[in-house]
Amino acid sequence: MLFVALTNASAFAQDSLYDRAVTARLADDPALAASLLEDWLAEHPDDVDALVQYGYALLALGRLEEAEFAFQKVLRKAPEYADAAQGLALVAERRETEQAVRSGFILVEGALSNTGGGQDDWQELGVLASLPVGTRTTLDLGGTWHRRFGAEDVELGGRATYRATENLWLRAGASVTPNADFRPATGISTGFDFRIAPSTVASLDSSWQSYPVQDVWTVRPGITQYFGGGRFAASLHSHIVAAAGEDVQIGGALRADYLPTASTRLFIGTATGPDTDLGVVRDTTSIFAGGELPLTQDLSLTGSVAQEWRENGFDRTEGRIGVKLSL
Repeated sequence: MLFVALTNASAFAQDSLYDRAVTARLADDPALAASLLEDWLAEHPDDVDALVQYGYALLALGRLEEAEFAFQKVLRKAPEYADAAQGLALVAERRETEQAVRSGFILVEGALSNTGGGQDDWQELGVLASLPVGTRTTLDLGGTWHRRFGAEDVELGGRATYRATENLWLRAGASVTPNADFRPATGISTGFDFRIAPSTVASLDSSWQSYPVQDVWTVRPGITQYFGGGRFAASLHSHIVAAAGEDVQIGGALRADYLPTASTRLFIGTATGPDTDLGVVRDTTSIFAGGELPLTQDLSLTGSVAQEWRENGFDRTEGRIGVKLSL
């Protein structure tokens, strides 16, 4: 009887150790949770629930390799364990995010649009530099030359993105077009991304742009879901547009991405609703596809095609091609 009592007491102590670890992780103390789970797993190495908890604690500590190993071990034992699969997706997404923070890039891109109806083609050439500032901030600076309707505009802009927490990204930007003919003379934007689940990110962006013809306000809520360890993503966004003296208009966009490697991306999507490219709000429907393919370790080729149908005015076919240099 004494042996049985001691055995039960030991089991209770081990159970409470696991419970304390879970409580610590949920209370945002991943270091304590990892320490407690290591003690638990030393006695119970095949406990898949504890391995999942351990993986998420390691993720919070930034120990991605160890977290990945824990989740993979779970999936080898229990292939249908959804929390472990989501953990792997989060590892992949976290790596992509940290890589974007650690290294910047320069993108040179040109575009040509066939507008039909006997009008001159639209032409565009832009340069974008994305530069890390510290470990949590990225600064994007760029300029784009536009030629449309026989007129030319040069739009300059910048945006800062700050990773406030492990699950929250904040951004703000501004643009200016000196002597604007059709692009916004000035503009400001704000937004954020928030991870609401291991593989789900919600976003909200808003902007104000002062075009030569009128001011335009835009709000863009959205959500992105990652699958397959971060190799696939599906995003859904809404566009809410208001312009001076006009009714509020609403549209949406659906996009799917495939990211087989860190430097390769393919995407396809469709959008419908208000377009404000020239400051005049028009209903449009479009389809688009494109991607990024590596040429060398630091150099990649970007490109896309799009077809746009406008309710009022001309339809448009656009092709883009660019070269991206990782820094």
